[in-house]
Amino acid sequence: MKKILNEWNKFLLNETSISRVYKHILEHDTAFITGYRNNPKDMSKCLPLSSKIPKNKDRNKELKAVLMEKGYGVTAVKGTYVENFGTDAAEEVKEASYFVVNLNDDPDFEGVIRSLSEHYCQDSYMYVPQGGEDGILVGTNFAVFPGYGNRSSQGPFIGGVPGEFMSRVGKRQRVIKFAEGLDTKKKMQNNSKYLISKISKKVMKEIADKQKK
Repeated sequence: MKKILNEWNKFLLNETSISRVYKHILEHDTAFITGYRNNPKDMSKCLPLSSKIPKNKDRNKELKAVLMEKGYGVTAVKGTYVENFGTDAAEEVKEASYFVVNLNDDPDFEGVIRSLSEHYCQDSYMYVPQGGEDGILVGTNFAVFPGYGNRSSQGPFIGGVPGEFMSRVGKRQRVIKFAEGLDTKKKMQNNSKYLISKISKKVMKEIADKQKK
């Protein structure tokens, strides 16, 4: 994910969210990821064969389908981030992201998240190992920060202060709002399950084909 979670140790949660989100963080590996880009047509920072889908809503639809097909729990997150952080091209952008919970403790959870983040040309994603003792920002394109393949520790998860879920980049506040509950494939109607599987199969084939080259 982008710079949406820049200073992990300064996040704030309201009382409802802390019991819901923090429980998942304590019990499972979790992550924050999006398919959204400020300009999806700009491929200058992308890896070869990254997705060229021009509409952010379609990118996020695909992303969510794969996450649900993998058996993860997914909930929408709305907030802001800084794309191209630390450069003259830095720009604050609103986005729709996902908070993802590894409900079945898939051992390849982070590998899946990393592949999807690369596929959708994200500056980074946030990986939170079970227990929340650290949030790790991982670079997945050629943006300056954090840089492809670099892993930046954001420190332990801290909550309990009344207010919305927030982070700060310098003196500039970032506000993040969670949707209620987790979406899973099991909760979907049969026609939705079919579409989830169909979309996921297409995306995973694209990623597999790319990795062969």
